Amino acid sequence: MSHKTAIKIYEIASYVLILGATAIYFWMKQQGLSLTMLVLALAIFCRWMMDRHRFKACDEENDELRNDLRRLTQALAEEKKKNNKQ
Repeated sequence: MSHKTAIKIYEIASYVLILGATAIYFWMKQQGLSLTMLVLALAIFCRWMMDRHRFKACDEENDELRNDLRRLTQALAEEKKKNNKQ
């Protein structure tokens, strides 16, 4: 599963859990308080996982860009050497 897909899944799941917690709170009044808190904790966990996947995706992209920059810098240095020899 790609990071983009995981981010979308966790985002949608967190919104659904927040709506579910709201429904439980208003539907069950005082009896459903602990269940409401449990569902909210799951929603917070989903948001945390979403942020974690975003961070990992950005980190992988940064590594890829650094590698590209290294290759381009090396290619530029080699081209300068060829031009200096001629």
